[in-house]
Amino acid sequence: MYSIFLKEGASVSELTMTIMIVVGVLLIIFLSAFSYKKYRILKSIHAEKALQTERVLAMKKEKYIHVQDSLRILAKALTADQLGVIEGAIRIKVLIDHYDPELHYEDDFKIFSEISKQTEHIPILKEWKNLDKLSKRKYEALMAEIASTKGDDVKKATASLEVQLNRTTH
Repeated sequence: MYSIFLKEGASVSELTMTIMIVVGVLLIIFLSAFSYKKYRILKSIHAEKALQTERVLAMKKEKYIHVQDSLRILAKALTADQLGVIEGAIRIKVLIDHYDPELHYEDDFKIFSEISKQTEHIPILKEWKNLDKLSKRKYEALMAEIASTKGDDVKKATASLEVQLNRTTH
């Protein structure tokens, strides 16, 4: 019966064949259990990654909504003259960086980047406090000039931004 595995004239006892079959079956059972365990581990890892991705997307959406709301508030404040043109334009520019950087390339919104570039050399916070009066006046004159020449453009861009933001709802 097992003669194909044996050399001519050799004989294999039934005990040896039974042992080989049992070892083979045990090996199959072990490998099946091992494969199943690996499958469960991979399935668990995949589920954890999916959950993590879902959390990250939820956080991104929450951040996006927060930035969108902040843009709405700034736009309303700038439109109502509750916020200066320079400060408003710079803050809106920074938020647009997080909201949708592609907006900077649209003609309606380029003014925010322009004002930011024109004023980026002006010291802020502690550096501003440490300036002498003459330097402060010089920078204030520059900011007043920018505000007077670009103020209408900023308000127009802000109105366009409000329209854009109202199109996208939570």
